[in-house]
Amino acid sequence: MTDLSVFTEDELNQLLHVPRQVAWAAMLAENDGIIGTAQELYAGGKVLVEAEQYDSEFIRELAARTPEGETIGSDPDEAIADALAKAPVAIAVLRAKGTEDDVHAYGQWLIEIAVKVSDAAKGISSAEQSFVARLTEAIKG
Repeated sequence: MTDLSVFTEDELNQLLHVPRQVAWAAMLAENDGIIGTAQELYAGGKVLVEAEQYDSEFIRELAARTPEGETIGSDPDEAIADALAKAPVAIAVLRAKGTEDDVHAYGQWLIEIAVKVSDAAKGISSAEQSFVARLTEAIKG
C-alpha cells in the first residue's frame, strides 16, 4: 500500500477532491428533477462514506481524510469537464508515487462513484453513461 506521507498536501487534496468532483459531475450529467437529484446526492455521499470499508487499504485511508478548499461549479458542462480533466491528473500523481495496485483501485473507485451516483435516480441515462464512458477513457489515459 502506498503511504499517504509520500504525497504533498496539495497532492493529497487533489486525490481527495477528484472523487467528489466525479460524484458531482455524475449528478449533473442528467437533470433528474428534485427527487432524482436528492437521490443522487445521497448516493454520492453514501459511496464516499462507504469507501472507509473499501477493499483497498489505500482507498480506506484516503477516504478517512477531509479535503481542504474544495470548490465545485454548478454548471453541468463545466463540472463534467472539470472532473474529466482532473481525474487523469490525479491518476498521474498517484502513479508517480504509488503502487500500481493503488492506481488501479483509485481508478476503479472513481468509476464506481460515477456509476452509483448515476444509477441512483432513474437508472443510468444515456448522458450519464456517456460521462461514465468518458471518465473511464480519461482514467485509462
